[in-house]
Amino acid sequence: MARGDSLLAVCIPTYKRPDLLERSIRSVIRAGRDFETPIVVTDDSTDETNVPVIRRMQSEYPHIHHHRNDRNLGIDGNIVESMNQCPARYGWWLGEDDLLTPTAIRQVRQILEGADPPEFLFVNYSAVNEDYTRILKRRAIPLIRDATMEASAFLARYGWAAGFIGACVINRLAWGRIDVTPYIGTWFAHVGGIFSAVVGRAVGIVAEPLVWNRTGSAGVFTWTGSMLDVLDGWRRLMSMLEPLYGAEVCAQSARAFERAHGLNSILFLAYARAGGALTPELVREAILPGNYSPLYKLAARCLARTPVSWCRMAQRTWHALISERADLP
Repeated sequence: MARGDSLLAVCIPTYKRPDLLERSIRSVIRAGRDFETPIVVTDDSTDETNVPVIRRMQSEYPHIHHHRNDRNLGIDGNIVESMNQCPARYGWWLGEDDLLTPTAIRQVRQILEGADPPEFLFVNYSAVNEDYTRILKRRAIPLIRDATMEASAFLARYGWAAGFIGACVINRLAWGRIDVTPYIGTWFAHVGGIFSAVVGRAVGIVAEPLVWNRTGSAGVFTWTGSMLDVLDGWRRLMSMLEPLYGAEVCAQSARAFERAHGLNSILFLAYARAGGALTPELVREAILPGNYSPLYKLAARCLARTPVSWCRMAQRTWHALISERADLP
C-alpha cells in the first residue's frame, strides 16, 4: 500500500462489522483524500470477515493499511495496537461505526501544522442514533471556541469525553513513551496512555464537532454484555492515575463521568434495557449486591423484566423529542 501523509493518520480498530467499517472508512477518504491521509485498520476478527470490504476500499484508495492481529486482543488491546501501528506523527482514533465530517481532517491538520501543536488534541463530537438519522446531542462538551486547558483541569472536567476514541488525536512520540499495558482491562486503556503522556502539559481542544459518534443505546456497543464492568472501568482507571494527578482530580473525573452518562439513574437503566444489556441475571449478580439505593434496585428489577421492545419504543419516542434530524454522509 502507498504510505501517504506523514503528519496525520486515522487509526480504526475493528471487529466483525464490515458494513459499518466501510461507511467509516469512506468518511475518512472523503475528508482526507486531498492529503493522502493514511488509514490504519487493525483487525481483531482473526478471520476473513472484513477482508472483502478492506480490499475493495484499497482498490479505490491506496493509503489503507490492514493489520490483522495474530490473536484476538480484545477492545482495549486492539485500540492500543491501532495506535502502535500508526505510520504518522499523529494518530487519530476512529471507531469502526463512527464518521468524520467532510472538513475534519483539514481542520485538525491546520492545528497540527501550527507553531506549537499540542501532544494531545481533543476533538469535539456529536452523538447520533444508531441509524445516523438523528443528532441526539450536538456537542459532547459545551465549548464554542477552540481552547487549551491544562491536562489535570481537562481530566477533572472533561476527561470522560475522551473515553470516546474518536475524540482523541495523540502525538505518536508521546504515546510511545508510555507503557500502556497496565491500563489494558479497564476498557479505557487509551485514556490511561494519553493522560500519562501529557501530565503537566496543555490539552488542545477543537470546539466544533468533527466526528459523529454512533450511540443512542447500549445495543450499538460491542461491549454491551460487559456493561457494568465497562462503567466501573473508569473508576479503576482513575485509581491508577491518582499517583500522577492526585486523588481530588481523579475523584472529580469519576463524578463527571457518572454525571455525563447518567449513571445510577432510572433513565440509564431504561437505556440499558432497550439495548438488551440489562437482564435479570445482571441485576441479581451485580446490582442487587451493590451499593445502590433501594429505589434503584427496585427499578432495575422491574425494568429487567420489561419487554425490550417496550423500552425501545419508549427510547425512540424520547429521541424524537430531544433530537434533530441529521443529514449525514
